[in-house]
Amino acid sequence: MSKRPETASATMVATVYFVVAGLWILFSDKILSYFVGDPADLTAWQTAKGWGFVTLTALILFGMVSRSLRTLGQSEERLRQSNEALTVTNEELIATEEELRQRFEDLLVTEARIRRQNECLTALHETALALMNHLNVEDMLEVILQKAMAIGESENGFIYLLSPDGTEMELRIRVGEKFKKGLRQKRDEGIVGRVWESGSPQLIHHYNTWEGRTPEPENDSIETVLALPLSSGGEVFGVFGLSYLTIREVPEEDFELFGNFAELAAIALSNARLHSRLSEELEERRRIEAAWRENQQRSKALVDALPDFIFHVDKEGILLQYKETVDFEMSANFAEHVGENIDEFTPPLLAEKIRLAVHQALQTKTTQQFEYHVEIAGVMRHRELRIVASGGNEAIGIVRDMTQHRRVEEELIYVNIHDATTGLFNRAYFEEALQGLSAEGEAPVGVIVCDIDGLKLVNDTLGLEAGDRLLTGAAKIIRDTLPEAAIVARIGGDEFAALLPGADVPRLEQVNKAIRDTAAAYSETADIPLSISVGLAARMLPQESLSDAFKIADNNMYREKLHRNQSVRSAIVNTLAKALEARDFVTDGHADRLQDLAEKLAVACGLAESQLPDLRLLGRFHDIGKVGIPDQILFKPGRLTAEEFEIMKRHSEIGYRIALASPELAPIADWILKHQEWWNGKGYPTGAAGEDIPLACRIVSIVDAYDAMTNDRPYRKAMPHEAAIAELKRCSGTQFDPRLVDIFAEIMG
Repeated sequence: MSKRPETASATMVATVYFVVAGLWILFSDKILSYFVGDPADLTAWQTAKGWGFVTLTALILFGMVSRSLRTLGQSEERLRQSNEALTVTNEELIATEEELRQRFEDLLVTEARIRRQNECLTALHETALALMNHLNVEDMLEVILQKAMAIGESENGFIYLLSPDGTEMELRIRVGEKFKKGLRQKRDEGIVGRVWESGSPQLIHHYNTWEGRTPEPENDSIETVLALPLSSGGEVFGVFGLSYLTIREVPEEDFELFGNFAELAAIALSNARLHSRLSEELEERRRIEAAWRENQQRSKALVDALPDFIFHVDKEGILLQYKETVDFEMSANFAEHVGENIDEFTPPLLAEKIRLAVHQALQTKTTQQFEYHVEIAGVMRHRELRIVASGGNEAIGIVRDMTQHRRVEEELIYVNIHDATTGLFNRAYFEEALQGLSAEGEAPVGVIVCDIDGLKLVNDTLGLEAGDRLLTGAAKIIRDTLPEAAIVARIGGDEFAALLPGADVPRLEQVNKAIRDTAAAYSETADIPLSISVGLAARMLPQESLSDAFKIADNNMYREKLHRNQSVRSAIVNTLAKALEARDFVTDGHADRLQDLAEKLAVACGLAESQLPDLRLLGRFHDIGKVGIPDQILFKPGRLTAEEFEIMKRHSEIGYRIALASPELAPIADWILKHQEWWNGKGYPTGAAGEDIPLACRIVSIVDAYDAMTNDRPYRKAMPHEAAIAELKRCSGTQFDPRLVDIFAEIMG
């Protein structure tokens, strides 16, 4: 590495000075001493020598410094010139750099614009492709909107379309959460209405404070809204828009870009509408063609499927063609008579009717219809024939078999005038017959009114099935004992009536006796005794009212019913009591044991002696209501289901109604009702508790439970005495009266 110029000059000066000074010091004194011998002169010369050295040194140094300064000045000048050149060069470089930077920035802007244009072109291309792949107009519009939002970096987008009635713009497509579908805006209302009115794009800054915005709260956070019209043929039919949550400036080229998207949306809508119209027209054409073909097929299928025999004749009655049916057969084989006149193979009277109907149908162009009967294979068939004009000289005959139809009509007529349970006439038919006989003035006419005694008690205790058996038995007795000409009807729940044309009072008395005798014979073998109260009356003269005779007979029946009611009810109760005794758990001595145990407990707890007979009666009949419980529930081996237990609980109320119907049991009816109540109020049917439960009921509940536990039942074996007492004590205070349980345990040891 070479030394710097300044360092080299200084080194040279120092070296020269060192060499000269060294030579002067070494040789100057020797030279003086050689030439000068006087000491004083030598001193003077030495002094002069010193000043000479200084002068010489100064001159040498001056020369050397001057030369160095000149060199330095030249160097500085060259350095200044170099600096100036460098400064110029630097300024040129800075200018070049700035120019390059500006060019680079311009290139970046150009690149960004080209990239954005490419993105826009790509988006438009993808959107155009999407339009070709979507037939659903809303799907297409949403694709366009999403592409526009992606390019415009918008948070929300919307498309309003004109409502069907053309009075409002309705929000149909939206992307984002700021707008709700179904919003509507009128012309010149909000930015949508303004675009609709003006037909030109609108850009609103500070939309949230714009005086023209609609008041929806969703608009509060929107800063910028851009909206463009969707138009076709100069008419605006929609608005395409984007919204921003910040202030956004939209360049001119973006307006053009979004205008392109709006045009795509308009094209999509126009294409979709055109496609829809074409599709509808094609579909309508296909539908018409399909309907025509279907109609042809249906017509043929209908003709083939009709259960009718169809034949084709000309105006002269010549058989041209026919269609057979498998549902019935005709009296003639038409296959053998094609081309023949109907007179040749049809009965004369029927042929004449057909000929006349064909003539009328061709003349009036109306359907001619008539019915006829024909015997085939020994069976009379009902037929309906319709004649329809077919052209000007031919007619079609349609033959339908009405035999089954007539049978159904007869069945409907029967159902409409007969009672479903007994098979007798119903009240409507009876009243119609009563009015008919009244109008005809026939006399004499007898009237009988009958009522089944105790039917409600049977229904309430044994059920409707038992009541229906009693009804049908009574109906058969009444019908069988009356003359064939009598009109017999069930006119109420337990009431019957009969009209006997030609019967006077003596004849009615004979009928009354026959009914009573037959009912008595029936009761001897029936499970439930049958008693019928009967009232009689007769219209003897035509001018008398048959309705008045019916009222008289009805009143007579009710008077007899009042006399017989209590005895009949008692007889039914006795029958039910016998039915109770026939149950397995009664025949084993349960009732007798229960009465004895109840009496012991009653005496021990101080029950009045006058109440002991009623208590024994309760012990025997407290479960009489179980005659109305089905055996499959009453004797079920296992536990009862919830539904079965609800049925079992009804026996208390059934027993209560039975007891009220009997003078002997009426005094203990309330006890029978409450014998299943619990001390804690959780029994049934009333939920009575504690002392509110009659003492007799509390006594019977304890002894009944004890006897049930210590004797076999269908659902379990008997348990020992000690275990039964322990179970009673366990239920003391809940099911049973605690004081009575203690007394019972004591008297039972």
